[in-house]
Amino acid sequence: MIKLFFLIVWTFSSFLNVFAQEKSVRIDSLLQSAVQRGMFNGVLLAAQDGRIMYEKAFGYADFGQKKANTIQTGFELASVSKVFTAVAILQLKDKGKLKFDDPFSLYYPDFPYKTVTIRQLLSHTSGISDQDIESQKAEIPFKDTYTNQELVTFLSQHTFKFKLSPNEKWWYSNTGYALLAALVEKLSGKTFDVYLQKEIFKKAGMKHTYLKSDFLNTKPNFPEAFNYDYPKRYISEREKMEGSKSYYHTASYGASNVVSTVHDLLLFDNALYNTTLVNQSTLKEAYQSTMLKNGEKNYVWINIGGMGKAYDGLGWFLFDDESAGKTVWHTGGMPGCVTILLRNVEKKQTVVLLDNVNSEGVYLTAFNTLNILNNQPLLPVRKSFAKVYGKILMKYGDEAADLFLIENRTRKNLYSISENDLNNLGYDFLSDKLYSQALKVFKTNIVLFPESDNTYNSYGEALYKIGKKDEALQMFRKSLEINPENEDSIKAIEDFTK
Repeated sequence: MIKLFFLIVWTFSSFLNVFAQEKSVRIDSLLQSAVQRGMFNGVLLAAQDGRIMYEKAFGYADFGQKKANTIQTGFELASVSKVFTAVAILQLKDKGKLKFDDPFSLYYPDFPYKTVTIRQLLSHTSGISDQDIESQKAEIPFKDTYTNQELVTFLSQHTFKFKLSPNEKWWYSNTGYALLAALVEKLSGKTFDVYLQKEIFKKAGMKHTYLKSDFLNTKPNFPEAFNYDYPKRYISEREKMEGSKSYYHTASYGASNVVSTVHDLLLFDNALYNTTLVNQSTLKEAYQSTMLKNGEKNYVWINIGGMGKAYDGLGWFLFDDESAGKTVWHTGGMPGCVTILLRNVEKKQTVVLLDNVNSEGVYLTAFNTLNILNNQPLLPVRKSFAKVYGKILMKYGDEAADLFLIENRTRKNLYSISENDLNNLGYDFLSDKLYSQALKVFKTNIVLFPESDNTYNSYGEALYKIGKKDEALQMFRKSLEINPENEDSIKAIEDFTK
């Protein structure tokens, strides 16, 4: 009987190993395909119950020196850094130093937006908008190197007009997370980098993670990937993101700036499953949708094709569809960098993807990895038609671009053809005074989207800019035939009559 028992256990264990190997092969095939299509350059790790099922590095950390990415390579996390800011706030809540519904002004009495709460800052519902601040900078003395505390003072001394009121709508705010980092500093008595190192990184065993800035003297003890990106949609060669092109020209933290490795992020993931970092009851609250003042869930506008509606908790995004288990995640993106930390917290499944060339489709590649772990169908991962079209047009000319259009306009499994993407490409050319290419793109957009009033309006603007006013007028009139309420076309025609 004992021999039979061990035989059954051995057989079951062997079955699980074969099953895991099969999934590993499928994940590798998924990644190899992405690499061949130029849609991944970085590291991916997939784990089940804290056990690594797949890990592999692709491409270069330094293209100039031909240094390959490795499992030990550190990557800038961009907005995935926000999960650490959120965890810091959750820790302070566990210690009784704050409550989620406390107004931020309770701790900074001069802060003028009195109804903005910590919960709203965590869930991007405060109404404090990076775009609104940016648009009003010209009217207010502003510098690019505010520390977290200086930023609070700056916002307290100048009254900004925000389009949204607190808890009205989800609106992504990097400023909100910088304010949260300032609060961490004030309540803990530690600078933000020291707090993260002592209270999160060290406790989770993360020895290859740090807060990066030109204003900190922190030196990593591990290899780090450089970031590369296309300076324009139509440029074929990536450039190294450094100096004036670097993302880090601020002394405030909380929204980004953390550098880490896939192994350290797995250690962080594991630490969240016990009380090492945060009480489970607090995490449970963080993994629930916050609610807007109209009673609706706090749905976000982040769109990951085929994954359904998502909403915001406290530092984590979540999907409405929990049929395969509750999935919490955060994405990151900046020039030359795209990242995602993806966690099925019911099944203890983890996917970490770090990319240092801002590849397309990597979020879906990460979700497809999770789908493989759960035997779910894969979602199509498409390249931007506009970006490929623009590069061909710029490098090889009209005929090559036309040929690409003819061959690929119906290949929707490979390319995402977006009117907005093509419109933005056209304006890229137009702003750089590449008028021939701009006109070509706007005309192509009309061919692909002939029922859109906006395509005619944009083509009209381009024609008007190069002095073809009669043809431009025809386009504005065509735009109004399709949509008599197109305000841009109405105004353009009014300008003709002045």
